[in-house]
Amino acid sequence: MAISQKFLFTLLLLGTFLLVFVTYALPIGIIAKFVVAVAALFLDILAFSTKLYMSFFMPFLHMKNGTLTIDDSEAFTIAPSSNAIVTRRGGDVYASAFVHIPTYRSSSEMNQEEKVDFARLFSRALTISKTPVRFSAQLCVIDKDVYINNIKDRMNEAEERYQATSLNKNAKREEVERINGEATMWHNLFDNVNRVRSLALDVFAMVTAQGNTEEEASTLALQQADEIASGVSSVFGVQASLVEGEDILKYLEPDHMIPISTVSEEMRARAASEGT
Repeated sequence: MAISQKFLFTLLLLGTFLLVFVTYALPIGIIAKFVVAVAALFLDILAFSTKLYMSFFMPFLHMKNGTLTIDDSEAFTIAPSSNAIVTRRGGDVYASAFVHIPTYRSSSEMNQEEKVDFARLFSRALTISKTPVRFSAQLCVIDKDVYINNIKDRMNEAEERYQATSLNKNAKREEVERINGEATMWHNLFDNVNRVRSLALDVFAMVTAQGNTEEEASTLALQQADEIASGVSSVFGVQASLVEGEDILKYLEPDHMIPISTVSEEMRARAASEGT
């Protein structure tokens, strides 16, 4: 049964009048009257809000078993070529390809003249393709696991050499101090890297093409993506490239954009557990 705006407005307004009647007709306490009056005011606001925000109320009125369905369309899939995503809308097939655009400077590092030049270059980049192109940028948490493990290995090696050298009676004092300084350096670097999470700016372009089959749509999208990559590389002087494989999910799924855990977090948790 479809619920119209007039029906919902009338229902909420009747509820308001009923609560007002309860407030004045029934012998209830002052606190109870205040609560009922606030509820009546809330229903009155909802009633008049239906005129402007009916589209907001409708999904909640059609919920089934307490579950609100935002979008029941088919989810995207990665094309067999692993360089595009594909989705269907009725009888049409849409494929989207992504272009990674390297960035080496931020606006905070540019003077006013350089900012103006960059704005002109960006305006040129917008005219590369005649088809609609989405340019986006997102901050990503850098997964430093490999980097931290390498630092930790170097730190352990330096500590072992320092202990072995300090126990060697024939070792020169200058050599012992040099190895001690190296171990201290790796310790400081390890602490600095672990102190905060590092963020990186990831800039990319997305283009979508329509076709009758997945292969046709993917081919058209990749052709447009190649055109965008070539144009961006020429305009900005960087090596733009097509995004392939699981890297595509970084622009679609938050779990691939933000690492769930890092080595530093695991080490802090382990140290905390050992301390208790």
